[in-house]
Amino acid sequence: MGVYKVNVSLSPDLVEEIDAAADELGLSRSGFIAEASARYLADVHNLSAEERRAKDIERGVASLARIGRRLPPGTDLLARLREDRERDTPPASSR
Repeated sequence: MGVYKVNVSLSPDLVEEIDAAADELGLSRSGFIAEASARYLADVHNLSAEERRAKDIERGVASLARIGRRLPPGTDLLARLREDRERDTPPASSR
């Protein structure tokens, strides 16, 4: 895998902070920026995964609400879900 060189524009204050932090960690400026970029990308990917999970949960809750509106008044949706799960789950001895 090759190494790319990129030019970025940074404020002098930011470069000073980067250099100080890199020096403390025993890294070059380039190494520090590469590691910081990789960590930031990991955070972005993790956040995206969290956002996807949150949206999936929202869709699930909305689906349950739609199902609940179709049931007769007073129906305990949670009890119905438990009954369905128990009916569809084989006994422990046959697993």
